[in-house]
Amino acid sequence: MANIIEGDVREDIGGDEQQIDDMSTQYFDTTFKHLLLPVYAGAYRFNGKVFQIVVNGRTGEIHGDRPYSVWKIAFLVAVILLVIFILVVIFGNSQ
Repeated sequence: MANIIEGDVREDIGGDEQQIDDMSTQYFDTTFKHLLLPVYAGAYRFNGKVFQIVVNGRTGEIHGDRPYSVWKIAFLVAVILLVIFILVVIFGNSQ
């Protein structure tokens, strides 16, 4: 908290350089607020590895890990390369 206050003081002073000789802070009526949101947490095991997810119930935003299938990714890349090759063969010989 002291770093934030010092940054605010430097920003209020302005200029290129500031020399702060003394800074005294006092805290009054410090409170703690609970923020309760519907949050769903889960974990699952896939191929011997644990994947964890957290879902914000208010916004639906999801954070976590997921498994990637090497075979599916390789198949997709092969299909894309095949389509590019076919397009080059078809449109490359039309000149």
